[in-house]
Amino acid sequence: MIKKKPKSGFNFSNTVFGRKNSMRSYVILAFSMLLFGSSSLCPQEPSKVSVDPLTVRNAHSMVYHVQEASIYLFAGADEREVKSDLWVLESANWQKVSVENAPQPRTFAAMAYDPQENRILLFGGSKVLFGKEASSKNLYNDTWQFKDGSWQKIPTENAPTVRAEASMVYDVERQRMVLFGGYTIQEGNYIKLGDTWEFYEDNWHLASENGPSARHGVVMAYDPEIKSVTLFGGSTVDKQYGPLKGETWIWKGDSWDKLAVEQPPGMFNACMAYDTDQKRLLRFGGWNGKSRTDETWAFQNNTWTPLQTETGPSPRNHSGMVYDEKNKRMLLFGGHDGKNVFGDMWEFSNNAWQNITTTKPLKRVKNGH
Repeated sequence: MIKKKPKSGFNFSNTVFGRKNSMRSYVILAFSMLLFGSSSLCPQEPSKVSVDPLTVRNAHSMVYHVQEASIYLFAGADEREVKSDLWVLESANWQKVSVENAPQPRTFAAMAYDPQENRILLFGGSKVLFGKEASSKNLYNDTWQFKDGSWQKIPTENAPTVRAEASMVYDVERQRMVLFGGYTIQEGNYIKLGDTWEFYEDNWHLASENGPSARHGVVMAYDPEIKSVTLFGGSTVDKQYGPLKGETWIWKGDSWDKLAVEQPPGMFNACMAYDTDQKRLLRFGGWNGKSRTDETWAFQNNTWTPLQTETGPSPRNHSGMVYDEKNKRMLLFGGHDGKNVFGDMWEFSNNAWQNITTTKPLKRVKNGH
């Protein structure tokens, strides 16, 4: 088992340990420990274990941990089963994090980083990828946090109904999580949802039942330029796919506003994140009602713009994508095309995609997972 190197705002290499038998050095160290506490010098960080490498994954959850400057991946499904593992990206390699009391295996969970509490928050999801039958027993509405290197389940009094394919982001301006939509299952029928919830003070609060029509598979991201959450697309009851049928909405804190902009084609199960360097939202892939796409779009100043790239990920949905603040790049991993599950990693920077790692796609096993 390997421990990540502790990160600290102090460098004692030239002050404390660089001078042997220095009484002054020990005084400095003792004073620092009293002032900041020993945990400040050696913060608890996730333990990693050497295991078989991460191969392919779809319907997983990814998030950028701001304080650690790390990218985490949780759960999803490989080519044959649903997982509950947690991975952290180091350079171009995924390292498995050793944790106890992890959430149960799941796909399509909502996950986001909470900078106020310095934690990763997880909600809901499905026990299966596609499964053998439609049952509400396959869905979750539990809430978890990953903090200080371990998972803890958060007991809540007023949780949203069981669901999968909901979207959740952190509203920096209002310091709370915002969760929208998804689907639930009632008496064997899939029911699309259109409610909006907020999570603060360690409890869920119903914020609105109006706004975008009931849908699942939307993409959401926080835009610091307008200090609001932006939502696009989703699988709706009336199947809003095709040219100009997309929808872009802004969460104002108590209500949704639909933007009167020229809309791209409707899409669901795409991925989207905010690029702080270019000050724009970037969206990739998804399902357009007929097929999976490999389109890359940018949203900036209330305008959607298709970006023409010479190369890039193959058409897919169920991918994970986050913005890597440390390295100023968008990073995409995995997904599937209906037949194969992917494990390749792509970087988007300077308006171009670059393949970081190549993993042979694996054909999805139809075993009911």
